[in-house]
Parts: sequence; C-alpha cells; structure tokens
Amino acid sequence: MALIAATSTMPGWLAVTVMTVGVAAHTVGELWHTAGSLELQFRLAPPHAQGQYTGVAGLGTGLANVAAPSVLGLLCIAWGAPGWLLMGAIFVAVGLAAPAVVRWGERTRPVPAEAT
Repeated sequence: MALIAATSTMPGWLAVTVMTVGVAAHTVGELWHTAGSLELQFRLAPPHAQGQYTGVAGLGTGLANVAAPSVLGLLCIAWGAPGWLLMGAIFVAVGLAAPAVVRWGERTRPVPAEAT
C-alpha cells in the first residue's frame, strides 16, 4: 500500500514500475493469506464441523467483498495517499494480531490426533 501511495508524485514510467512491484507484493500477500486461511479452517475445525467452519469463513469473505468497494472508495480514492497508508496500516495491524488469534484458537480447540 505504501508503494502505491508513493506513486502520486512520481513520473508516469516510474509510477507504473512501482505500482507493478506494489501489486506483485500485494498478490504474494493474498496468496499467503489464502493458503494460511485454508489451513486454519481445516486444522482448527473439529472433523464433524469442517463444513460449518468453512461456511462461516465464506460468509466473512462475502461480507468483506460487499464492504470493500465502499471502504476502498473512501480511503484510497477520496483520501489519496493517506488513505492508502491507512489501509496498509490496517493490514499490518491485522497481520500482527493474527498469530495471537491463531494461538488462542489452538489453545481452546485442541487439534485432533488424526490432523497432526
């Protein structure tokens, strides 16, 4: 997000190059997030409830897809570079909180022996 925010003051050719790097970094992050999410959906869910856990995760994704256009429009388009930086800060905060949430999930939902 910081790379994309920085492009507003760059010449066109450099902005395209930096945005390409920023989009590539974002894509790698999304792929990593997706792989981790799927692992957690199945590893933390009891075997008899994997469908329910996956359904709730899908509901969360659906709600995010509904809210995303408005949030991105407000932050990234209306606010410009500060909005991109705020969006990046939100991603960093969620990323930093995720390990603690996963550890809590592992403590409170023992992993079945066949899943290890």
